[in-house]
Formats: sequence, C-alpha cells, structure tokens
Amino acid sequence: APVFAEARYSARVRENNAAGALLLRVRAWDADWGRNARVRYRLWEGRVRGAPLASYVSLEAETG
Repeated sequence: APVFAEARYSARVRENNAAGALLLRVRAWDADWGRNARVRYRLWEGRVRGAPLASYVSLEAETG
C-alpha cells in the first residue's frame, strides 16, 4: 500500500486565490516496482456549502 509522508494533511486557504494557485502539496510512495509502484491521487467526493468539492479545487492526479 502507498505510504504518505504525513499521517494527515491540513491547509488554511485564503479567500479569492488565483486559479491554479498551489494550496497544499501531498507526497506518497509505494515500495513496489514498475507500474505497481505508481501512486495516483484524487479528491474525496465531498461537498462545500452544497456544491461539489471539485468546483472549488482540483488535484493533479500524477503528482498530488
């Protein structure tokens, strides 16, 4: 299973950030070899004030 650099991640985000602004960096790795060592990231399907989380932030799946 992938191992994360931190047990839990948290960030305070200022209001009205520019599109594409870095909010938080997440790191993980897998001890397997080749394709089995590949780690992909995704956001949990949450909601913020009734709107999908993805309407507020996005995540680069390959790099976290």
